[in-house]
Amino acid sequence: MRSPFGLVIGLCVLAGAALAIERLPIEHFAREPETSRARLSPDGKHLAFLREHNGRTKLHVLEIDADKIYRIDVGEAALASGARKDVDAAEWVGDRRLLVYTSVWDRFRYGIAAMNLDGSQVRAISGAEDETEYLHEGMRLYADEVIHRFEDKDHHVLMLDRHHNRPGRADRPDVIKMCASDGSYSVEVKNPGNVSRWGVDADGVVRLGILAEDDKSGAMYRDSEKAPWRTILPLEDRDGELWPVGFDPVNNAVLMAALTPEKRWTAYRLDPASGQLGEPLLSHPEYDILLPSRTPRFDGMSLSGPIYSRSKSALLGMKFVSDAPRVKWFDREFATYQAAIDKTLPNTVNLLVDVSRDGNRQLWCGFSDQDPGTYYLLDRSRKMFKALGPRMNWIKPAQMAPMLAIKYTARDGLVIHGFLTVPIGHAAKGLPLVVMPHGGPWVRDLWGFDPEIQLLANRGYAVLQMNYRGSPGYGEELFRKARREIGRKIQDDIEDATRWAIAAGVADPQRIAIYGSSYGGYSALFALGHSGGLYRCGISMAGVTDWLEIFDDRKSDPAAKAANRHWRREIGDPDEDRAFLASISPVNFADQIVAPVLIIQGKEDRTVPPEQARLMIKALEKAGRPPQSIFLAGQGHGLSTAKARLQMMTAVVEFLEKNLGPGVK
Repeated sequence: MRSPFGLVIGLCVLAGAALAIERLPIEHFAREPETSRARLSPDGKHLAFLREHNGRTKLHVLEIDADKIYRIDVGEAALASGARKDVDAAEWVGDRRLLVYTSVWDRFRYGIAAMNLDGSQVRAISGAEDETEYLHEGMRLYADEVIHRFEDKDHHVLMLDRHHNRPGRADRPDVIKMCASDGSYSVEVKNPGNVSRWGVDADGVVRLGILAEDDKSGAMYRDSEKAPWRTILPLEDRDGELWPVGFDPVNNAVLMAALTPEKRWTAYRLDPASGQLGEPLLSHPEYDILLPSRTPRFDGMSLSGPIYSRSKSALLGMKFVSDAPRVKWFDREFATYQAAIDKTLPNTVNLLVDVSRDGNRQLWCGFSDQDPGTYYLLDRSRKMFKALGPRMNWIKPAQMAPMLAIKYTARDGLVIHGFLTVPIGHAAKGLPLVVMPHGGPWVRDLWGFDPEIQLLANRGYAVLQMNYRGSPGYGEELFRKARREIGRKIQDDIEDATRWAIAAGVADPQRIAIYGSSYGGYSALFALGHSGGLYRCGISMAGVTDWLEIFDDRKSDPAAKAANRHWRREIGDPDEDRAFLASISPVNFADQIVAPVLIIQGKEDRTVPPEQARLMIKALEKAGRPPQSIFLAGQGHGLSTAKARLQMMTAVVEFLEKNLGPGVK
């Protein structure tokens, strides 16, 4: 697979006669993928995937050998005022039965339903999919994390019940056993009150619990379903909270995530008899092998974690992300498959997605920074490897821009990683630049195909992304250095990236814009108010503008209790830190923003309410510099329809061309 890694000192390789960039229709970048979030059935005979149809994202099922497709209609959102209901994902719980995750208001979870592959025998499992007046134990069940699939005749699964809208703490979940045939469930393991995470073995027995109390962590364990629990790691202060990765039946060991001496997260074997950690399964001096917070994903597929085989009852390998997604195989057979597929598809990162129960059929996905990806089927018995479905077959990789991994040193000496996308055919020198800080802030940007970044590059703009402090994947030190640094050192990292691009000669210092979504939208507004001389203009989509107001909005939401505790710890306490939170809120320094601003907001956003955008617009108008603004009907925190994305992308391109000037040709 091709490596994207290249420091700026190597960017001169792009120099040469510039080729004219063919301006592609914006629709190319706004369209939904034709095949997304594909998953192989346990018997290997069917492929479940998502595809847009008549303005909605619907579940489709391909009968592979017959080349027949079922399209599933999940109906209307009766308990959400008739809002459009989309399918977010689906996973198999049997050869012919699936769990289907639905959403409204652009990825706002509606519920989970179980159904056969033809859409029949629908049963409500969780959330508002139970549209009757009957509520489990008097209150509706909201559980959407499956931690084990039994694949038995009644399609049982183990799920985490985080007590949403019910008594109990979200970070102290119970384990429930759900029957996906009829929707009934029972409590499998009741949380004693101090377990934050559970570990399940290959047979579906809950055998490990991670103990957590304040900053202390430990572990309890049992040898079997009938055996008593015992403490194997006492509660004590540790470097980061432990969490279970899986079980290694061959070595009779628990796989546990912990920090290496270099403060990088990886998997260790834990001897349950002695409580001793062995050597790390895999480690890297610069990157985490596992991530303590949100798992990185491509098209719904996890890019980090162990790869198990039920047929072999063994750990096959580990997925991780360095400069790009990687796999380390421990199993020679699968290492051979990887080598053969990489030889067949040399220009993409090729990852295993699913394996059939008997191990005969495998689903793979190949993608890159310039290629949106294609799903492939490997059939061992037929010695066949074929494409099942490209994600966006109208995109030509040769017309897309390469994404180069870069790193720079922040003003306090911290090394920050990021990505630079340069318009195709141009050297990384003196370019109009769009600085794009990611959202979160406790997430990260990844190497891979991004339609929005490719649109900007196609319009002649270089794009700079940075994984500022707080971005997971680069070690515990960088992650922890973000605590209470919103509007402070996180913002310094973003500004330092901009100045790095100027000093390296990548950017035309007179033609730099800043553009972000969610927390990135907040960062864009903050930068315009505090580093305004760097940026000609800025764009904020669904950005926070008033921290005190958004804290106030969320305090009465029972579903946001755990998130509110996290925000208070990581951002600031609205009771004790009011002056600080007010000082870093863009509405309070709108008079310092002199560059043109575009504000984009979904009218149905439940994460950053539209009132945040209205407050900013009002503050800028009061300052005598009214912004351009767009409110998108029916859209939430992201943009779930091609029509909305087309409207947004068109507005962004027109705004940049007017205020930053046209991109390179």
